[in-house]
Amino acid sequence: MAYLIHQLKDFDVKSYEISKKVIKIGRKPSNDVSLNDPFVSRDHAEIVALEDGGYELRDLGGENPVKVNGRIISQHRLRDGDKLTMGQSLLIFKTDAPCASANVEMLEAEDLSEKAVEIASLDAKKTMPFALDEMDTKDVVSLQRDHQRLMLLYDFGKAVNSHLEDQDEMLDEIMNAALKTLEAERGFIALVDENTGELACELVRSQTESDLSEKLEVSRTIIHKVLNEGVSIMTVNAQEDAQFDNAKSIQEYNIRSAICAPLVFREEILGVVYLDHRGSAGSFSQDDQMFLIALCHQAGVALGNARLHRRVVQENVWLENTLKPKFQIVGESEKMKRVFDTVKKVAPTDITVLIQGETGTGKELMAKAIHTLSPRREHAFVPVNCAAIPKELIESELFGHEKGAFTGATSAREGKFQSAHGGTIFLDEIGDMSLDLQAKVLRILEERELQRVGGSKSIPVDVRIIAASNKDLAKAVEDGTFREDLFYRLNVVAVKLPLLKERKKDIIPLAEYFIAGRVKKISSKAKRLLESYDWPGNIRELRNCVDRAVVLGDGKIIQPEDLPYTFRKGGQVIPAPLESLNHMEEDHILRVLRYTNWNKSDAAKILGITRQTLDNKIKRYDIKQ
Repeated sequence: MAYLIHQLKDFDVKSYEISKKVIKIGRKPSNDVSLNDPFVSRDHAEIVALEDGGYELRDLGGENPVKVNGRIISQHRLRDGDKLTMGQSLLIFKTDAPCASANVEMLEAEDLSEKAVEIASLDAKKTMPFALDEMDTKDVVSLQRDHQRLMLLYDFGKAVNSHLEDQDEMLDEIMNAALKTLEAERGFIALVDENTGELACELVRSQTESDLSEKLEVSRTIIHKVLNEGVSIMTVNAQEDAQFDNAKSIQEYNIRSAICAPLVFREEILGVVYLDHRGSAGSFSQDDQMFLIALCHQAGVALGNARLHRRVVQENVWLENTLKPKFQIVGESEKMKRVFDTVKKVAPTDITVLIQGETGTGKELMAKAIHTLSPRREHAFVPVNCAAIPKELIESELFGHEKGAFTGATSAREGKFQSAHGGTIFLDEIGDMSLDLQAKVLRILEERELQRVGGSKSIPVDVRIIAASNKDLAKAVEDGTFREDLFYRLNVVAVKLPLLKERKKDIIPLAEYFIAGRVKKISSKAKRLLESYDWPGNIRELRNCVDRAVVLGDGKIIQPEDLPYTFRKGGQVIPAPLESLNHMEEDHILRVLRYTNWNKSDAAKILGITRQTLDNKIKRYDIKQ
């Protein structure tokens, strides 16, 4: 009577008696031999008893082929000791009755010598001669390799799911794991665009110095077959594979070994992972294909989850922008927290507030916050930059004028104070106001009324005044350029805004707020440069810098080369109001090198220069990867 011996984990075994004319093998529980193996089809193979007393193994067309003694078969007459591989399961065909099963301790890699295997085999023969008779050093090494790959898949699953916010790092993890394990010459990952549905290459890697520009051309047939059919493909020798007879690119570029698997999430194909060897056939095995399938299964889930995460973030940004008030103050530093505490206390009152801080520190934004948090929020907020209005016009601008008050006054017009009636007027850079005009502002503060230019009628106004200046008004009082009585009426509550360089903790949150919804993130190197810069222009300069980086960058991640030249070279402040031609050339070369994944041949073609010229410029500008 013949038997099948199923070698289980840690060399445990289970035997099946071949007592029927047809023995069904597969993952289905009702089969005669049921294998709990995800790489085995429900009906994978069968063993048929022949009239001459022999047995024949037949492949039933499962997704993964049946192998006997390492060779793929469609049908095979079984001989005593044949090893049958189905998925990741090993079965041994025996014509003699087996003894009781026994466990054999698995040897560590460093103990694997011919002598060690021989001793282990002799010890085991007493209880299980049929199992270890067939095992040699290659078997044990193969089992250990499978164990290592399972551990790699486990580590890969943890790593790839830790990059939900960074698709580029996720793709790096996928490609690193595939190339390292399968020892491919080249590889790339292509993803389906969510909006257009087109396939775009996202990451290209090569273990050689060969030109990567041919990557998509040589593999388009294989890729689109995987993409359209949703199944993995492996070819031992594409030059002789009938399914690629019409693939001119494979013939032209001498592709031999190739393997490709889909990235699937919830039955949607997100893209493919492709690996190949151009020079040698038989570089990949069925085990390699199964590993890549398992890898891509985990990667597809991670990419799908990252896509869902990205959509949620975008929706949250949209909701936040839709529902939030017309101002937004960002700050986590201790100095800004103290400012926020003061604003929360004074905003609900009608107290006059004086905001002091250098240009670009956000004085108007703070004034808007005070107005929005006050009972006057339903009325107008009227900002006035006193330094930007010509002296001969500022009085009319603030208080209005009557018809005929001066040449060109063809009709009466109300001023900013009247426009702000019931609300808040923000007098920015009030320190630049003339002494005469200061007296009229003082009258409004004391009497709550004004007179238009050319008029004699007093007009009542109900406004809250918030003033701001980048000058030291107390010193201006000492110098006689600012009225002392007005200073004390304005300086009821003073809010001092710190310089951006004094609130380093807020630089990155501010930058990320400015780019919300436009790019994914700021690279760690770019963050370090932003934090090391002194920001003489404060928040306004930071916003302009980020806007420039978004426009000039690749739209995904802000890199150091996307920042102005003055931010690089250690983040020192370099007086350079305009970038030189050399700096612009350096930026452009960096951007092209990054686009080509630092392939100098491709970069030189795009730049329209020779490889040697590119090398010279890289050396000249001290460009490093």
